[in-house]
Amino acid sequence: MAGFVLLASVTACAGPTKPQQPMPAAELRTHLLPAALPGGWTSVAHPKDENPKGASGASTTPPPCTSLLDGQTVVDASTTASTASATATFSGGHSVGNGVIPGLETLYSFPGDGAHQAMQAMRDLVGRCRNVELPRASWEAVETSSFAVAEGPRLGDESLVIQAMVTTSTTGGSERADATVVRVGSSLVVISTVLSLTQAEADTVAAFMPAAVAQVKSSHPEPVDAVS
Repeated sequence: MAGFVLLASVTACAGPTKPQQPMPAAELRTHLLPAALPGGWTSVAHPKDENPKGASGASTTPPPCTSLLDGQTVVDASTTASTASATATFSGGHSVGNGVIPGLETLYSFPGDGAHQAMQAMRDLVGRCRNVELPRASWEAVETSSFAVAEGPRLGDESLVIQAMVTTSTTGGSERADATVVRVGSSLVVISTVLSLTQAEADTVAAFMPAAVAQVKSSHPEPVDAVS
């Protein structure tokens, strides 16, 4: 895969966070990015997941490569053992299309060392599915998703970036949609970008990871719901 180097790297800062009991969905939601973010950006926390994925029902069958599109789909396929998840969409700034720049945050909570195992599952899945021809009708252009694992930010106990590039055969054009993953104890913090962003816009979205990790670590996180 041209331009990508597989780096199954683990980065950490300070001492490791002691694994904790998994947080239920309602509590996990309170650790999402706060409603008001710097630079006029805002975050909207989704309602708590009443039917979270559970370890007892986790599938042991490896997901098919054709189910993968972007970085977030790799994360989703690797976190089936999580006992709770929480999601927020955040946005701000100005995109090249004169709209706001969107980002997605997802938190996952695991029992035991499930969070570490999920990160290894992401590495394994990317190693198995480096280049994937996406499902299509016979008359549609061929689209290929290419994946790699790169070094993540020096946050939490370990981190990585799932790099995903979708290329269209007819135009040769490519778009990126990465997912940055940081483990904090028994939880995973994920910030994902969408395919339509420029690289500068995607970098702006990923730059909110330190704030996201701080919220997860905080015993008194900032409010995730806007004050009416």
